[in-house]
Amino acid sequence: MIRKNEIFDKLFNAMEKGIPAILYTLIDIGEYPGLEEESRLLIVMGEGHYGSLGLAELDEYVESRVSNIFNGALPNTGIIQINLQKQTGHHCIKILEDPFLPQKKLLVFGAGHVAQPLVEIASILGFKIIVVDDRPEFVDPKRFPGASGLICIDYRERLPLDEIDSSTCIIIITRGHKYDQSCLSAVLDSGAFYIGMIGSSSKVRLTFQQLLNQGIEKKELEKVSAPIGLDLGGQKPAEIALSIMAEIVAKVNNGSCRPLKEIKAGMPA
Repeated sequence: MIRKNEIFDKLFNAMEKGIPAILYTLIDIGEYPGLEEESRLLIVMGEGHYGSLGLAELDEYVESRVSNIFNGALPNTGIIQINLQKQTGHHCIKILEDPFLPQKKLLVFGAGHVAQPLVEIASILGFKIIVVDDRPEFVDPKRFPGASGLICIDYRERLPLDEIDSSTCIIIITRGHKYDQSCLSAVLDSGAFYIGMIGSSSKVRLTFQQLLNQGIEKKELEKVSAPIGLDLGGQKPAEIALSIMAEIVAKVNNGSCRPLKEIKAGMPA
C-alpha cells in the first residue's frame, strides 16, 4: 500500500510538470466500519491513481468525476457527501476534493491592435500568456508587459507547438487574417483546451472549406470557435478582446453565458 508521503511526492511531481491532478481525502467516515479518516486517493491525468479511500465504491465514485473536472465540464464541489447504507445503518461519508490544475495558458498568434487589450485582460485573469508574431517591432515587451513570453517567428516555419498542452487556449488573430489558415491547420491536433479564430462568418466558412479540401476532417474543425468571441455588440479592439476572453472564461468555468438575472431570482415573487 502506498504511503502518505509517497502520495504527496507524486502530487508534487505532477505539479512541477504541469500535469493536472486531484487529491481526494476522507474527512468524515460517518462511523462506517473499516474506513479511516485521512485516507487519500490521488489521481494524476495520464498516469493513473495512487492510494485508496478504503472502499472500492468510494474510489470508483470519485474516479467517475475526474475526467469531467479535468476538461472543465464539471466544477469541483470542495466537499463530496456520499450516503452509504449498510447493515450497521445509514452512513454519511464526506470526502475533500482538492484539484491541482495547472495555470491556464494563452497562446496568441498575432500581435496587432486586438492582441494588446486581449493580453492585458488575460493577465488580470491570471493566464500565462505567450504572443507570437512575425514582426520584431510588434513582439516588444513594452507593448505586452503582461506576457510571459514573446516569440518572433515566420508563420510559414515551424510554430512553437511545444508550448501547447491540455491547459492551453489558442487565439488566432494574425494581421489581415493572412496566416490564420496556416496557424489553424498547425494547431488542430495539438490537444489544446480551446482554439479560437477571428474573422467574419464568410471568411471562416472559406477557411474551413479550404481546410476540408486539404483533407482536414470536419470533426476537427467543429472543435474550433470561429468566429471567436461572444456577441457583445462592440467593434473597438478592447471590446473585441473582452468578447474573446469572456468566451474563454465561460469555457474554462463551464459557464452558460446567460445573464445572471435569468439564472438567479432577483425580483421578489
